[in-house]
Amino acid sequence: MQHAAHGRGRSAPARPCISPSASAPVGAAQVPKRLRYYLQRDEGAPNGALRIYLRVVQQSLLAHCPGVARADPASLHLGAVACIHRFGSSLNTHVHFYVCVVDGVFEAQSVNTDTSAQANPQSGPELAPQSVIFHAATGLDEAAFRQVQANARKRILRAFVARGHLDAHDAKDLAA
Repeated sequence: MQHAAHGRGRSAPARPCISPSASAPVGAAQVPKRLRYYLQRDEGAPNGALRIYLRVVQQSLLAHCPGVARADPASLHLGAVACIHRFGSSLNTHVHFYVCVVDGVFEAQSVNTDTSAQANPQSGPELAPQSVIFHAATGLDEAAFRQVQANARKRILRAFVARGHLDAHDAKDLAA
């Protein structure tokens, strides 16, 4: 499997690549070098940056899924596996993320359980079993990946300004 974040001693290109064994897009997004210190030292910074990135990815997927317009937004969920990796290949400190995202969103739907409630009225409130519908995203191209990367970068810079790690003027320069 290819990974866009591995290069020979240089920064990885911030563009998606396609794994030869599957059709799942793998992308590399970078933060400015000035922020890497805070990703290493500020305990909440990596989690916050990852949450922002996943939120931006979910918003992009929702925009590219034609079947979700009629769905309840609270029932739509992103399918992703993420790992915060805190060191590089030579065991040096290098905070980065590995993220695998399903190219669509899942919609949770409750199943009618009136018959089970009538059969045992003494039981307490139970969680209703759910069914899941997958809405595949369409039109995911390099422009969509670039937009996700630009939005994530802008929001992560804004979060670092809010945490006091960066001046607003510097964030504006780094966003350009």
